[in-house]
Amino acid sequence: MHQSRTVHRAPPPNRIVPTNRLWTGEQCAAICAVFVFLFGSPAEARTLQVVPEGVPSVKPQDATVPPSQPASPAFPDDARLDTALRMLGKGALDGARQTAQTVLKAKPDCDRAAAIEGIVLNKMKRYEEAKPLLERARDSKQPFPEQKHAAHFLGWCHYHLGELSAAQTAFELHLAVVPNEPDSTFGLGLVALGEDRLDDADRYFAKALEGFSKPRDSAVDRARVLTRMADVALRRDDPAAAEALLRRAIEASPVQHETWSKLARVCDRLGKVQEADAARANADRILTALGRKPTSDAVPTPTPTPTPTPNGSTNTAGEPKSAPSDAPEPQAPLPPKAR
Repeated sequence: MHQSRTVHRAPPPNRIVPTNRLWTGEQCAAICAVFVFLFGSPAEARTLQVVPEGVPSVKPQDATVPPSQPASPAFPDDARLDTALRMLGKGALDGARQTAQTVLKAKPDCDRAAAIEGIVLNKMKRYEEAKPLLERARDSKQPFPEQKHAAHFLGWCHYHLGELSAAQTAFELHLAVVPNEPDSTFGLGLVALGEDRLDDADRYFAKALEGFSKPRDSAVDRARVLTRMADVALRRDDPAAAEALLRRAIEASPVQHETWSKLARVCDRLGKVQEADAARANADRILTALGRKPTSDAVPTPTPTPTPTPNGSTNTAGEPKSAPSDAPEPQAPLPPKAR
């Protein structure tokens, strides 16, 4: 039987022959040195990081070292200021101011705390005290959310202090940052009315009325604007137009005692005695519910002087917002034939 036999051929000179022979220590050291030179050490291989071109590499952090803290905000801030804003929105003015003052004492460089305290003081009708805080916020370089509205609240401070030129400048500054904001537009209308610029007042009030109507309707603010538009009509000696505007204001918000009082005086001028009495009675009901003295015995004035309406509180993002009245729903005036 034919038996095969294995023929050993010599390997080509450029190939490595696998053998069972162990390498010597010198050979192992030489091979390891080549491996490290080409690929780096095994420890470095485990922590290899891909670094974008042009960015210096950073040594991996030891697992025992706690991670670095997140970057600080772009302006000095404090979570308590968000609480102050929520308190302001709920009408807790004293608490909101105390919170802002506490933060400002701990962080004197926090312009946001100054802004919020100034807004609270504006709501408290402490306009002189509010002015320097709001001026600081207006001029601040810190990009806190309320900074762009500081000029708005400063404008109302100037207006209520009779500083009409400064109020106009502040409202215009706010509108340059927040175009078409209706409450600052309304403020410009009041300034124009106070300076007897009736055409300008009409234009600003019409624009503010549109802003308070859409995209979101604010019935209370529409009533405020319509009441001031009635003042313009009275300045022009047009009581019939004033009556129509006041009735539109009452239809939008029937809980404003000032609107009912003005309607009573206009009806007196037009000889509508019963309607004037009914409107005056509604104004007295609202004032009584608010704990204020009724004005039934007051002598009607044919041409009423506009009464400034203070700006209300803010919402949680810091936007200007007028506060609705908490007066009860008045009774509708009885028509003359039903009395």
